[in-house]
Amino acid sequence: MKRTHLFEFEDQLWFPQSIRACMQDHLRFMGDLSTPAYKGFVEKLRPAMERLGQREILDLCSGGGGPIRTILKLLRAQGFAATARVTDLFPNVAAYRQLEHDSGGIIQGCDASVNATSVPPALSGFRLLANGFHHFRPQDTAMVLADAVKQQRGIAVIEMVSRSPLAFFSIFVGLVMLFVTAPFVRPFRFSRLFFTYLLPLVPLCILWDGLVSCLRVYSPAELRELASQVGSTAYDWDIGEIRVGPGVATYLIGTPGLP
Repeated sequence: MKRTHLFEFEDQLWFPQSIRACMQDHLRFMGDLSTPAYKGFVEKLRPAMERLGQREILDLCSGGGGPIRTILKLLRAQGFAATARVTDLFPNVAAYRQLEHDSGGIIQGCDASVNATSVPPALSGFRLLANGFHHFRPQDTAMVLADAVKQQRGIAVIEMVSRSPLAFFSIFVGLVMLFVTAPFVRPFRFSRLFFTYLLPLVPLCILWDGLVSCLRVYSPAELRELASQVGSTAYDWDIGEIRVGPGVATYLIGTPGLP
């Protein structure tokens, strides 16, 4: 299936922040329930971070936090204690405060807007894009990778959906979960209940964005082509797929070559 870059509501500047935040909160909640799905990825991420002596993750395109708590928990289970800073082009500040509180400070939020194609040098850490790389068009993904190379940062990408019928089906499963879990997601928002049950803009937007995300995801071959455009031979790229239940997740991990 050919990659198609249709629009997602969450990417639009005009999209209401209140609805975007509800969508991001749901995705983070689902990320917290997905520990087994990320185990294989973390088994590849940990040695890459160890090689660089890096114990901080800079979570780019984080939305409401995505699966960062799950990833940190899996790292700790492997005896590797790490911290994280969550960032986004549209920061979900209320969600960041909740993450800071719930994690006891292991996770910190950046309230300023951060563009993954040009990350401020002051924001150090091993860069992570969890289910966010597909938001970028090919020319912009190359800029994301090139910025990491320019600043000599490790970078990891994980995408839990793919261009497959099974991935499309999983979006509908997530939609059903939205109606079940909406009252229990934190931080609590009355707007979430209103825009889920009374005026169902959140489920409609999540359904559309989820299906479009499947169409936007880059295959391993496409990721290798993007990495080759960076032009640096001093970087090591590990790109492939990880079996997740009956489906697959696509990953990329790039690290500067050590002297």
